[in-house]
Amino acid sequence: MFGCFRLSHGDFSALDTAIETTGIKVEYNAASRIGSIHVYSCEQCTKSNYSFINKPIIIKKGNVITFEVFLSDFWNAKYPTLILDNKELNVLKVIY
Repeated sequence: MFGCFRLSHGDFSALDTAIETTGIKVEYNAASRIGSIHVYSCEQCTKSNYSFINKPIIIKKGNVITFEVFLSDFWNAKYPTLILDNKELNVLKVIY
């Protein structure tokens, strides 16, 4: 038996927001465990800096890497995508 569901567009809301930029600069304070990512050339961005309280998940070429490796490699990120939570716009994930 097959069924069909009809859902209106308003039935769902996105949990996260994805933004793509041409480059990023990362600042992180290990003592406070707070950081920010400065974005360059981002048309859909509402801010120039996005913060994070917890270390974001980092995915490089489809593989998860440590945040510490990312701190020494972020300038190599060509067109990185930031995944932000919709409520506070904090960085949850960086994909490049």
